Amino acid sequence: MNPRAAFFIDGFNLYHSLAAYAKESGDHSLKWLDLIGLAKGSLHEVGGSSELRSLHYFTALPEHLYLADPGRLQRHRTYLRALTAHGSLRPYIILGRIAQQQVQVRIASGEITGSIWREKGTDVALAMALLREASKGDMDEAVIVSGDADYLPAVKLFREMYPDIGLRFAFPRGRASKELLREAPNSFTLTSAAYLSHRLPERIRLPSGKFLHCPAEWRRKPSMS
Repeated sequence: MNPRAAFFIDGFNLYHSLAAYAKESGDHSLKWLDLIGLAKGSLHEVGGSSELRSLHYFTALPEHLYLADPGRLQRHRTYLRALTAHGSLRPYIILGRIAQQQVQVRIASGEITGSIWREKGTDVALAMALLREASKGDMDEAVIVSGDADYLPAVKLFREMYPDIGLRFAFPRGRASKELLREAPNSFTLTSAAYLSHRLPERIRLPSGKFLHCPAEWRRKPSMS
């Protein structure tokens, strides 16, 4: 039997990688990313005969932007709908939340208190899903798409509990972690070329027969076709 691989994607860690490349290149088309295609295209890093068994995508809707930037919220909703409508293997989408957090900012005259919006709970939800899938006996290899070193304790626990299941990280471009690489030396990095070669179709047919279209801001420019 071919090794069964499961991917666990930290959506915000991946998004920051995509956004950084988009800012550098001016090309936002890679945000219309085919996660299943990206995972399947990375299976050679896991093992040539591996097959993708499941993909778990952890994200949160930026609902705090519904007044300041409603377009961003709508694009995210459109993207999630596209992910669940395209292809035969559908990702599991796990929604977290974005909460306001108080922070102390040091300035020349002392410190001031401010607030920022941060995603909450992704690391815990991902770790729980990782352990749950392992307990079901439905995977031989686990791939965590993230460069967040906060996953280190969960990875160590996972290795103790399931030593026969392989685990590695797929670091989003520009977000590799030396700590995680030491713990999972078979990890690899996702490149901008991998992002750009795995885009969703410009339009996706829904079960109703209607079509879902890529947001205009994320469409590929003619010169990039």
